[in-house]
Amino acid sequence: MKIVKIALAILYIVFAAVQYNDPDPLYWILIYGVAAALIILNLFGWHNRLIIGLFIIAGAILSLQYIGGVIDYFGAGDPGAITEEMHFDRPYIELTREFFGLWIALAGLILIYFRK
Repeated sequence: MKIVKIALAILYIVFAAVQYNDPDPLYWILIYGVAAALIILNLFGWHNRLIIGLFIIAGAILSLQYIGGVIDYFGAGDPGAITEEMHFDRPYIELTREFFGLWIALAGLILIYFRK
């Protein structure tokens, strides 16, 4: 389990580092940075289910703002679009990426919530 946590922490740090060219970099750097920080703290023995749970709930609520884009993405019938460049006429590409990016960060928090 320790190796998984280390891998997730590194992954989230890398994700945070590459957000500099995103339209809203600070937002995503904070999301991935908090996920990495909580996992690193957990590696050192810290485990506060209340705080971790609050971040999970907050992230789940934040993800709701992207749900319309995810529905549009699956309704468009073009699964490869998520790997393409963004187009002004297909905003669902970015919204879907952000939705799943947020849930990737939440997955690590859910893992440490249930397992010390």
